[in-house]
Amino acid sequence: MTGNAKAEDLVVRIKPARTHGRLNLSWLTSKVVVAAVLAAGAIFMGVMYVVLQDAGSFSRRKIEFPPLPQLNSSITAAQERLHANPQDITTLVELGTLHFEKGKEFYPDAINELEEARDLGALDPRIFYCLGIMYQEVGLYPFALEEYKRFLRHYPEDKEIRMLEAKLLYKQGNYPEAVTEFERLKFHFPSDSLIEENLGLSLWAAKSVDRAHDSFSSLRTMGGVQGARAEYYLGQIAAEKGQYQESIGHYLECQKELANPELGLTPEQVHAALATAYQKLGQFPAAKPVWEQVVNETTGDAKKNAQKSLHEVVRRLPAPPPAKKPARTKRS
Repeated sequence: MTGNAKAEDLVVRIKPARTHGRLNLSWLTSKVVVAAVLAAGAIFMGVMYVVLQDAGSFSRRKIEFPPLPQLNSSITAAQERLHANPQDITTLVELGTLHFEKGKEFYPDAINELEEARDLGALDPRIFYCLGIMYQEVGLYPFALEEYKRFLRHYPEDKEIRMLEAKLLYKQGNYPEAVTEFERLKFHFPSDSLIEENLGLSLWAAKSVDRAHDSFSSLRTMGGVQGARAEYYLGQIAAEKGQYQESIGHYLECQKELANPELGLTPEQVHAALATAYQKLGQFPAAKPVWEQVVNETTGDAKKNAQKSLHEVVRRLPAPPPAKKPARTKRS
């Protein structure tokens, strides 16, 4: 498991330059910004299940956007009002949110307008919401995190945004704070399997392995694909402790959901983990057919590595017993 990002590595927010024409995204590619958005690696085997659903929705906040033809006319009307009064804060916020709704192509305009409105003193929470979503979409995670925190000062119990905030904390390697946010969410939503899974992964990444084990054990009781993933996580934790026999039981349980595309784990991941556990225990006859499965399921370097493991297992298989000589019949 790795966790390379540190709080002290994050750069201070740099505000985008203001232009009178159409803003492009070139400012997003500066070396400083690139340094700011480096994320931590996955905590095991390149897999990270900090998956988020229910991305923020204005509809829940009773903010509805018109259909596209009306959206375009609303943008035109707002631009005309802004031309007459460039410092009309209300219109700047309206125009920024309309451009946000129109799609990623218009994010530069939306960012420019909403940041301008904020510079003029606007405190509308929609500013923080839209900027957070847009900065996350373009990979500016520290910027997005700052906006989500501002939004949460207005709506501290907002589930969607707190989930997004916690995810970004995780991506930046701030695992202890991610744990705090997921624990807060769990307090309000104790039966939410997504929150439980993210909490377990954050605890695991924060090296709180025993607490992560307890979280995954709770997730396992929820059944389904999330329960099967919990079995895999528990197997990985057991393997890290050298408890390979225990890990085998977890992997075999996880295998029961391998055919389900919602599991999010590939067959070769689970089979490689299972084969490794068998091999570590010296159970070479059991490891051989599983490594053969992995060889058939993989390509490239993964296939070569599986073939090496298979050859090692075959080499260490017990020699077959010598063939018995046919019994001689006595002559009368």
